[in-house]
Amino acid sequence: MRLVLFSGGIDSTTALFWSKQETSTEALIFQYPSRHNIQECKRAIQICQATQVRYHILHLESIFRSFKSSLLVGSSEDIPQSQYDEKSLEKLVVPFRNGIFLSVAAGLAESLGADSLVLANHSGDHPIYPDCTREFIMAMNEAIWCGSGHKIRILSPFCDWDKNKIVQLGISLGVDYSMTYSCYTGNEKHCNMCPTCLESLEAFRANCLKIER
Repeated sequence: MRLVLFSGGIDSTTALFWSKQETSTEALIFQYPSRHNIQECKRAIQICQATQVRYHILHLESIFRSFKSSLLVGSSEDIPQSQYDEKSLEKLVVPFRNGIFLSVAAGLAESLGADSLVLANHSGDHPIYPDCTREFIMAMNEAIWCGSGHKIRILSPFCDWDKNKIVQLGISLGVDYSMTYSCYTGNEKHCNMCPTCLESLEAFRANCLKIER
């Protein structure tokens, strides 16, 4: 069985569909104090229910409470309203978020009898998030493989893909992207101005999709 780290966004939803077509798959949803987490969790649960995927929710609010990032609740910094660039880097990074998520997920996966974790990082993340790079994934994979007694591996199917290619795959798998949520503001409707909104819109245009979000 595979356990997909699932946010309800474009990338992880595509990863969920990709995984469940191949083998038994369950979803792991994290609750943590990011500005957009409430909307992410809402959409993630809706997608799991619509696709009849079993899901698990882990509460990690206290872990991130003292972290510094414009993505977290309580930050006085505004969310950048532009494409990713160097200035956005320090604002958008939640320190070691994927490392924390993967470590906790590995413990749950071992308890559930899963043999792999699926992380939907992609090449567009690499310049921004150090814990999305292939180097990081390989290192975490080795640590989790050893720490789980050679039971659990990390699968990162989109590590070298851009979002255009991910959406292309999702279309072939029947993903309804209108159900997903990928916006940093945390508002119910997408702002269509923050970096992740702009990246999503570009991927939809590249695949001739018109999505109301």
